[in-house]
Amino acid sequence: IAESKCSVTEKNGKLTYEIDGKFVSPEDVAKLIFRKMKETAQFALGSDVNDTVITVPFDFGEKQKNVLGEAAKGAGLNVLRLIHEPSAALLAYGIGQDSPSGKSHVLVYKLGGASLSITVIEVNSGLYRVLSTAADDSVGGTCFTEALAQHLASEFRRYYKNDVRGNPRAMMKLMNSAEMAKHSLSTLGTANCFVDSLSDGMDFDCNVSRARFELICSALFVKCIEAIKKLLEQVGLGTDDISKVVL
Repeated sequence: IAESKCSVTEKNGKLTYEIDGKFVSPEDVAKLIFRKMKETAQFALGSDVNDTVITVPFDFGEKQKNVLGEAAKGAGLNVLRLIHEPSAALLAYGIGQDSPSGKSHVLVYKLGGASLSITVIEVNSGLYRVLSTAADDSVGGTCFTEALAQHLASEFRRYYKNDVRGNPRAMMKLMNSAEMAKHSLSTLGTANCFVDSLSDGMDFDCNVSRARFELICSALFVKCIEAIKKLLEQVGLGTDDISKVVL
């Protein structure tokens, strides 16, 4: 699927994407994605792939599920079942399947690119029951990248007396560098951020420690932790009641 800028517009009472003068519905986009996934799976396995199980967000309604299912069918897939993402995460790790007896509570924590989703699931005799779920669209992985990029911009200004925060091209370069550094800091204590010709032909080279990154993003970490505390309070559980955490 070629990458192209697009805008969302309303046509015949429905929202569509306008791409290079053509109007494409969200359903058609989903169909293209499913078709590509089918081709990728068949190439990797060396055989036909027809059956599929689709995971959906917990707050998806019946209409959204039906539209997604129809898009998959349009791509040549036979939809066996649609499963909520938190339950699918537990199934992927076999939680509750190896020891079917007894009751426990599992917290599923998903920090996506644009949002945070937390779910508490009761596991009882191999069955899953969602006790509660919470979502926060104001915090996501991009927020951490942006915070680090702003720090790098401040460092560049401090070194070179040049403020690039109003330069979209320069900030995009810093965002890319910050994204790579963020991933590196998941396993390393220090990450290097190098940007070639950031502004006026000047290169930028800066090292960021994990401790510095955690300090820069401290407010975001607090926000994520508070969301967990609030959800546990809603279901009447404490941290000691959670037997496992799925990230």
